[in-house]
Amino acid sequence: MKIPSLPQAQRLFTQPIKPHLGDKFKAAIEVFTSSPVNKELNTIENAPVIAVDDPFKGRKLNHDDLPHYFGMGLYGLSSSAIEMNKPFTERTYRYGEFTDPDDINAFLDQLDRLDGEHRRMFQHIKPTQELLDLAQKMSDEELSLFAEFAVTTSSLRFGMQNKDISEQLISSLSKLSDEALSSTVNTMAAILKQGDDYKKPTSPIGDDINGNEPLVMQSSDENIDWFKSSYKANNTKTDLAISYANLLMNKNQSDEQLTQLNSHLADTNLQQSSGIIDMMSLIKTHQNDEMLAMLSEVDKDNQNDVFTYLAQQTNYQANKQYYQLGNGKHVAQQDNISDPSSRRILYDNILEAYNDIGLGWINDTLDEIKESPAQIQNQIWEKLLADKEKSPDQFIHSDSVQKWVTTNVPSMQMNFHTQQINKIYDYNSERLVPDLLGRLTFFSSGNSAHSSTKNDVSYIKEPAVT
Repeated sequence: MKIPSLPQAQRLFTQPIKPHLGDKFKAAIEVFTSSPVNKELNTIENAPVIAVDDPFKGRKLNHDDLPHYFGMGLYGLSSSAIEMNKPFTERTYRYGEFTDPDDINAFLDQLDRLDGEHRRMFQHIKPTQELLDLAQKMSDEELSLFAEFAVTTSSLRFGMQNKDISEQLISSLSKLSDEALSSTVNTMAAILKQGDDYKKPTSPIGDDINGNEPLVMQSSDENIDWFKSSYKANNTKTDLAISYANLLMNKNQSDEQLTQLNSHLADTNLQQSSGIIDMMSLIKTHQNDEMLAMLSEVDKDNQNDVFTYLAQQTNYQANKQYYQLGNGKHVAQQDNISDPSSRRILYDNILEAYNDIGLGWINDTLDEIKESPAQIQNQIWEKLLADKEKSPDQFIHSDSVQKWVTTNVPSMQMNFHTQQINKIYDYNSERLVPDLLGRLTFFSSGNSAHSSTKNDVSYIKEPAVT
C-alpha cells in the first residue's frame, strides 16, 4: 500500500470520507507514525535549544565593509562557526592580535570612546596589546587626535611612497612619559591644523586659468620626485605630519627635550615647523639643547625667521628658478631638494654662528641673503664663517655683513645662474622639437616674494642646436 505524506493524510482524514476508506487511512497513519522517518523527525523537533553565548555584549564588528583609508586594513571581529554535530564546542575569536574575549572586550571599550569618523579611523589601526595600553593612558580627546594622526601618516597617498607606520609609531609613543605623551598627541593635532591652514604661495610668474604656471618649458633634475615637485602638488600637510612621525620614531631627544620642542611647534606655522622638525631630525644628540635655546629666542611672528629660512631646503618651489625670454615669456629649472648630508652641514653652520655670535647676527645676515637661491645657502655660510674666522677684524662694524655680501654673493649667484641656464639649454636641445629660446635673463627664484628686478646681469646665449 502507498503511504501518503503526513500533511496529505491529515487533510484527507478531516474530510468526510466513505466508511470503507476510513479503515485504510487509519492504517496508513499508524504505519507512518511507527516508521523510522517519523522517529527521526520527532528527534529534531524535540531537540534542546542551545543558547549562543555573546561575550561581547552585542558589539558586532564584521569584515563586510571595505577599508576607507587606502593602504590600511579595516579590522573586524571574527569567530569560529558553530558545528551542528558538535554544538557544545567552545567558539574561538580573533580581533587583531587578540584571541581572549576579555582582551577583546577591553579593546572594544576603547573603541566605544570614539564617535563618527574618529571611530572608523581607529578601526583601521591593528588591535594590539601595545595599542590597548597606550589608549588607556589617553583621554577621549587625545585618543581621537591620535587616531586621526595615525591614519593621516599611514594611509597611502597617490604619488607618495609612504607606508603604514602606525605600529612603529605606537611603539615609540608607548615609551614616553605621561606628560611627554600628552604633549606629543596635542602637537600632532597642531601639526595637522597647520597643514589645513597652509596656503601655498602663488608662483612668481602667476597662474593661468587652470592653476598652472604659464611656462614655455621646464627642465628638471634627474630622478626628481615629480609628484612632490609639481607646482600643483598638494601633499604639504601629509609631508609635515610624516616628518613629525619620523622624528618621534627615530627619537634622539629626552622626554623633557621633546616636551620643550612640542611647546614651540604648537606655536608656529607650517613653514617654521618644517624647518624646526628637519633640523631637529638631522642634528646630533648633543646639539639638541643648543637648537632649543636658539628656538626659544626666535621671533615666531617674523616671517623671515631662521627656521622659515631653513625650511627652503626641503621646499621644491624654493629650489626652482625662473628665466625670462626676449619675448617676455618664461622658462624654469626645477632642482631637487638638498640631500640630508648637505642640510646637516648647513644646520651645523647655523648653530656654530649662534653659539659664537648670536641670533641677532644671524638675522642680520638673513636680511642680506634671503633673496638668494636656496641652492647656494650652504656655499654662502661656509665662506662667510671661514672668512670671519680668518679675518675677524673685517666683521667688527655694524655694516660688515652687508659689505661682505655685496662683495661675495653676486659672483656666487652669477655662477649658479649660468649653471641653471646651461641645464635648460641642454634639456631643450634633447627635446624632439626644441624651442628657440635665445638669451635668457634671470627673473626670480621660487622662494622670492615677488619677481626680481635684478635683470641687469648678462648670461650666455643659447648654443646652436645641431
